[in-house]
Amino acid sequence: MFTSTLVACAAVLGSAVAAPAPVPQFSSGSCTAERRIAISGQVPFAYAQPGVTAVREAFRDIPFGVPDLDGSCVTQIWPNGGGPVTVGVTGNGVVNFGVSTRQAFSSVTGEYVDFPQNGTTVIYTNVTLGVNSVVPVPVTFSGQVYLDFNTDCRITAVRAFAQVPTYIGGRPTDLWQFLPIPPTPGIL
Repeated sequence: MFTSTLVACAAVLGSAVAAPAPVPQFSSGSCTAERRIAISGQVPFAYAQPGVTAVREAFRDIPFGVPDLDGSCVTQIWPNGGGPVTVGVTGNGVVNFGVSTRQAFSSVTGEYVDFPQNGTTVIYTNVTLGVNSVVPVPVTFSGQVYLDFNTDCRITAVRAFAQVPTYIGGRPTDLWQFLPIPPTPGIL
């Protein structure tokens, strides 16, 4: 009885693990780590453009959305460790978010790490707020932006984890008002 139960369990387990689903290959083909990093570098470049039209054109050149800018690209921000805030669901939504936030950003930097196992590239960024008369004192916050690519090198999702300061010099800030995200509790 024990042997037949053991054999039956082994057969069930064997059939469950014998045929794994094919895993997309991100280390070969046209969507290489170098290409994903180059595409990721277009994000700070887009934020650095002068004028709304140039910013919009630069963001539209980034392959957000599948199969195109009208396609799916869920974009979420997790501010200060809070829950996700969806800021776009299509490639065009990401473009619109980029153009809108550019109005409050004076500088965006980027350092890149690619994960070839799953086609994700991370942008480690520092964003400086400080637009004439909108934010009187430049304030920098850091974030990690995860760009998920498909095998055609289209960005399928964007997840950003941002540490936006809620206090500066011991005084509460209202920086959340300049970004399309809700306020979060203060960090002491």
